[in-house]
Amino acid sequence: MSKVLDVTEKQILRGFCLKICEQAEPLGAGTEVIYAVLKKSGYGAYEKADITEACEYLQKKGLVRLELVKNDILNIHRCIAHITAKGTDLIEGTIKEEGIELL
Repeated sequence: MSKVLDVTEKQILRGFCLKICEQAEPLGAGTEVIYAVLKKSGYGAYEKADITEACEYLQKKGLVRLELVKNDILNIHRCIAHITAKGTDLIEGTIKEEGIELL
């Protein structure tokens, strides 16, 4: 894939992740849930690592807050993404942010 296509694909994935986090509030969305939603929506080309990378990028931009939840007894380890006020502002169009494509 060409560099411009690869970059655009990442930007679109970040937008999808952000929108899913918005819909999942107030509980947030686990990266596994984001992966499953995208797969069921016809975007099965993404890997779980792509979702994690996108959510980490969004956190660095201050658009989501990542929460690591674990229970060693039940062997549960999850990363939950919560949209921030800045992330909501981006979706509502009151701010602009490079690197994220909202379709």
